[in-house]
Amino acid sequence: MRPTKTILDSKAHQAILKGVNLVYNSVKLTFGPEGKNALLYGTFGREPRITNDGYTVAEAQEPKNIFVRLVAQIFRDSCKRTNEIVGDGTTTTTIIGGKLYNDIYTKLADNQGLMGDKTIKQVELKDKILKSAEKVKETVKKSAKKVKTLEELEKIAIISVRDEELGKLIAKMAWETGVDGFIDTVEGYKGKIETEIIKGMRFPAKVVNKAYVNNPDKYEMITEDTSVLITNHKLDNKDQLFDCLRRILVKQPKLTIIAPDFSQEIVETLYNETFEVVSTQNNRAVVRKKKYEIYPVKVPSLRTEQFEDIAVYFNASFINKDTGDTLAGVEVGDLGSLNKLVVKDTDAREDAVAIGGSGTDAVQVRIATLKKQLDETKETTFKNILKRRIASMASAVGVIRVGASSRAQTYYLKKKIEDAVYACKAALRGGYVEGGGKCLKDIADKLPETDILKNALLEPYNQIQKSGKVKITDEVIDPAEAIYYAVEHATSVVANLATVDAIIAETELPAPEEGSLAIANVMLSEQARKRIKDGLIKENEEEVWKDRYSGLSEDEYIQDFNNE
Repeated sequence: MRPTKTILDSKAHQAILKGVNLVYNSVKLTFGPEGKNALLYGTFGREPRITNDGYTVAEAQEPKNIFVRLVAQIFRDSCKRTNEIVGDGTTTTTIIGGKLYNDIYTKLADNQGLMGDKTIKQVELKDKILKSAEKVKETVKKSAKKVKTLEELEKIAIISVRDEELGKLIAKMAWETGVDGFIDTVEGYKGKIETEIIKGMRFPAKVVNKAYVNNPDKYEMITEDTSVLITNHKLDNKDQLFDCLRRILVKQPKLTIIAPDFSQEIVETLYNETFEVVSTQNNRAVVRKKKYEIYPVKVPSLRTEQFEDIAVYFNASFINKDTGDTLAGVEVGDLGSLNKLVVKDTDAREDAVAIGGSGTDAVQVRIATLKKQLDETKETTFKNILKRRIASMASAVGVIRVGASSRAQTYYLKKKIEDAVYACKAALRGGYVEGGGKCLKDIADKLPETDILKNALLEPYNQIQKSGKVKITDEVIDPAEAIYYAVEHATSVVANLATVDAIIAETELPAPEEGSLAIANVMLSEQARKRIKDGLIKENEEEVWKDRYSGLSEDEYIQDFNNE
């Protein structure tokens, strides 16, 4: 642990306000049909990005000041939580939270009264926020209407993607794949939008370690074009596993391993065999793939028959410990293959999705067999298990390939399409409410003037009007889940920030360029002293030179967020 620095009371409140507003003021500009775009730095060596995706803009905020950065990180976590659960409503979350904290800021007075009179205790303030939020969320839930037609879904997609033709295409795909369907959005290479619905498979799985999350924007580990090893052995014997891998990796250097569990030692060794850290950018490790690519997938809840289903889909042999199969006997011919596997790393339970397994013909035979068993089974519990197995093997998977005239435009469209896909799925699950901020405005209009959330709930509607006068018609609708979780996560983070009177941050090791700057300052300072001694600097200019090259004091360092 590195040494820490601490700020208290009013200084802490000021840092919180600045951290909140750095995220809030940039994200809110992207909101609504007239919302603006943001130009962001590139990540992992890629080119800069243009987007109006609220979550992406929020994630790009990394203030230099250690206290402000800490606040920005926790504030944008509310945006992250909404994105994780719904995939939509992130900008609304930020706007509600940002406006709410600015509203309560004057109530967080210190003893010197620097920010107004202290009229309410902080814990009471937190309780007021959370109690009002519960009532608002309940009203949103009651207001939700079920999506009954494709036309209703089209309205949601068109608003999200801001393109009528593209919105209808996305809605049609979401309608066909259903509420539990999976739609994969990938980069295309033909300069246009292409769509396809193919058969896939779903099964419960987990990412073994966050280091394997190679699509951090969506909390996913993605493996592509690999062979597959499937076993119900718990992999905790390093020697046995690597004896097996040495035989097969020579011929199949890309491998996905599906097993109930992996020891920590094996996870670390597999990772080191696959990736190496080459540099660090924006506090994130930049890695490159080595000769072998090995992706462990943890499936602790699978039963034997589910392992068999997966093995059929991938056209692999199931290495079953219960029948005496061992890793020592595994050969290349026992491996299956896949085109793509997406495993989510989220708190919400979400199945992994496999696309393009090599056992397509055998899958249809397997499904037919399961359907016969279903007809003959009388017990409800077993019937439901069989239905889930059939649904898992016969999942419809939509693929949208996004191509455009430039990489910047491709990235922009890809983010918009992903938002529209998530908005459609959320609407199919939880219904829809009035859009354009009207749902929250209608709720706010009925609240008493003294309600602590009133102004914050009005702000999404007001922000749309600030961006450009827009008439909100009945055609404008939003997923109810997006509004519900926007209120929940925005109020939760602000309620907790309202109780903070101390911020403790770790100091940072100086970057190499800061060392070079320090050396230059010493040299200039020595030069200044010599000029003063030789009478080449006027007496009244002496203090200016001293101040310029003396560096910041600790107190100035703590306060520098006011001048960023």
